[in-house]
Amino acid sequence: DIVDELLPSLTRERLAHILDNQPAIVICGQDCKSKAALVNHLLTSDILPLTNGEHQWRWIKFAYSTTNHVSLTLGLEYEVVERVQEFESSFKTLPEEDLNNSGVEDPHYPTILEVKLDRAVLKDGVQIFVVPDISAAKTLARGSLGVLPIFLYALSDHPLTEKNTEDLRELKETYPFTPVLFVSCLVNTSFDNIGADLTESEQHRLQSQTEALPNPIEEPLKEDEKLNLEKMNSLGLTWLDQLGGLGFLRTESDEVDQMTWLVGGQCVNSSDLVESSKKLDRVLYFTRGCLQSFLVNACSYLNEIHTTSLRKFILSAFDMAREIQITPRRIQYAQQKENELYTSLMSVVSKNQEELTELIQNIIQEMKDALSTEIDPYQRPDTSENSTEEQTEWHATVRSATTELQRIVLTKLSEKVAKQLVTSVNCLRETFFGTLQRCLLELEKSYDSDTNLTASDALKQILSAAYNVELHNSSPSLIHSFLERLRKLFKSMPLPWAPTPNLDAAWRRKVTLDVLNSLSAARLARTISTQFRDKIKSAHDAFHAALRSLENHYSGKLERTEEQRVAIRKIHAPRLAKLALESTSMSDMVRFGIPHQGKEIGRGQYGVVFSCEGWGGAPGPCAVKSVVPPDEKHWNDLAMEFYYTRSIPDHKRIVKLRGSVIDHTYGGGCGLGAAVLLITDRMSRDLYCGIRSGLSWPERIQIAIDVLEGIRYLHSQGLVHRDIKLKNVLLDTENRAKLTDLGFCITEAMMSGSVVGTPVHMAPELLSGHYDSSVDVYAFGILFWYICAGHTRMPYAFEHFQNKEQLWGSVRR
Repeated sequence: DIVDELLPSLTRERLAHILDNQPAIVICGQDCKSKAALVNHLLTSDILPLTNGEHQWRWIKFAYSTTNHVSLTLGLEYEVVERVQEFESSFKTLPEEDLNNSGVEDPHYPTILEVKLDRAVLKDGVQIFVVPDISAAKTLARGSLGVLPIFLYALSDHPLTEKNTEDLRELKETYPFTPVLFVSCLVNTSFDNIGADLTESEQHRLQSQTEALPNPIEEPLKEDEKLNLEKMNSLGLTWLDQLGGLGFLRTESDEVDQMTWLVGGQCVNSSDLVESSKKLDRVLYFTRGCLQSFLVNACSYLNEIHTTSLRKFILSAFDMAREIQITPRRIQYAQQKENELYTSLMSVVSKNQEELTELIQNIIQEMKDALSTEIDPYQRPDTSENSTEEQTEWHATVRSATTELQRIVLTKLSEKVAKQLVTSVNCLRETFFGTLQRCLLELEKSYDSDTNLTASDALKQILSAAYNVELHNSSPSLIHSFLERLRKLFKSMPLPWAPTPNLDAAWRRKVTLDVLNSLSAARLARTISTQFRDKIKSAHDAFHAALRSLENHYSGKLERTEEQRVAIRKIHAPRLAKLALESTSMSDMVRFGIPHQGKEIGRGQYGVVFSCEGWGGAPGPCAVKSVVPPDEKHWNDLAMEFYYTRSIPDHKRIVKLRGSVIDHTYGGGCGLGAAVLLITDRMSRDLYCGIRSGLSWPERIQIAIDVLEGIRYLHSQGLVHRDIKLKNVLLDTENRAKLTDLGFCITEAMMSGSVVGTPVHMAPELLSGHYDSSVDVYAFGILFWYICAGHTRMPYAFEHFQNKEQLWGSVRR
């Protein structure tokens, strides 16, 4: 499945969990009275009775409807037919009989009292659940109700009991990353005079906890809306201690990395404590923070899916580009090496004819010598010493035995000659075979040839020709003259006066010696050479036929691969890059808002750069590049620029990209398009201004080294900048350089040969459309000329042009 292969399953599950479920406020509490008080404050109506009944309440759900209605449902799916007291009369407060749990319900599929009210606070799909106890959180975690919980915990008028502590610990285990807002519903835990009710030890403990609670991720609250620990009574401090021990509220300051979203970190809101249920603005603020966390996390998961898919597309483009480049070279290399091997083998056979004759002569002599030293070197296990055949059949036995001996002698001679030839061929094997065979195997991976001989098999036949030297009775070297054959025939025919020969060792030795004496070394050498040439020629022809078939196969395949690579470069990758830009921009927009654009500090061909004092937790001032893409092509180019800039790891010689925001309100919504705001670290000036203002020689050389480090780093990441110039080198307060404006930056596999850049800095091969990372080296050479010259005047050959068109014409010439 391509979806499972491209997308991580865990990320898809997390994203589906957020998209498939609806946010809902889930109210827990110390007791029923505190939960009822919190619900009544939220709905601004006494809808629940403020009593601590003996029975535990059932699940309660509040939702919006134009008419008030109460019903019992089983797991929000099936309505339960049961008499409800509310139906008997119009109600302002739900009767306690309807709220009590019967005690026989299945906890996995609870019966829910669904209350629909005409309240403005419940509009727009707001849901409020009141759960019977914390164990109900496991029911929520199973997803049977399909909600994303926003937990509010109602505090009563006493400290947490042991059961409350166990319930909260279970909630923390079930939802470890979900924040909880603790609301004091029955008492106000703050007062004006702190010294009146606190002991000295409590005041000291309060002072150490003043900075305990973290600020939320959204815009800060007003001072009078924050939790004022200096005015908290002893009950509030007790709750702080208990909740801090459970891990809900931090009791000591922790450093929070506000930029975890840059590395795919999960946005988590913080738990908080509200000293009075009358401060509904704090509840609203917390709820909005949780909703924003859901949205940010969904955007982060979606962006991870986009970037993962885009990364795999780009890597596949690299593989395609490599295959397109290397396959013709592999075929050419295989053809060249096989021709060299064929020529070398034919040369070995042609030049070593005399050596082969001498070699065969020596082998024949060795076999003759072995006859005198060995007892019976050619004994057949199935040959008996005394013939038991009938007198009428003995001549057939002699003839077959003679033929068998000839075959044995010739076979052993062939083996000895082949061993000597293999030594010569093995030298060529070490020279040609290893790399050539690996090259052919790579080419034949995707080539299915069931009928024809493959090139690798033909290569094996070439190298095994020496092993297959065959000598048999019909070989030209063994065809003697007619008289010689007649002589053998008469010699083997029975004569009436001749005794019957015994097929013993002496007879075999005599026949073997006759066979060896009848062999001609020169004729055998010519025979072996002819066989060797024929086999090599046949294998050579088969190799070329297989290679032509491979070439035809790859010609069509490479055309399709190039079409796929172009589709990735022009369609799929830009589309995914745009989706990735939109998802991460949505996340940045929700978390940090639109950056405030100060004065204009620069203007380029595609956008305007503004100053910004601070955004997104950046350690210093930022620069905002505002770009309004006029068409789809510019959108795609901008999205790819953002992806390349965002995807490379931080480097001290590359300007850091902090984030992005898409401003859909640009131009007042008059159809002018959306503005893409790219936020980066703000530098003091660019190299153009630095050289004009005057930089010392050591400073300029250090800047050149810094630029080289940045270029080398981009090349190590597989990127080509393609627009190295003075304006794209920024300087910090210490005159150290960083590269910026990766608008033309692209991976080598995604390059289409388009002519981009600044005319003076463009390498000649850029105009041809066939270039690589070396164009950055050429552009740096022009940049280094300015650095060494110490001024920004153009070279004399380019200085007297009136416009860019004339400059372009000069560059092209």
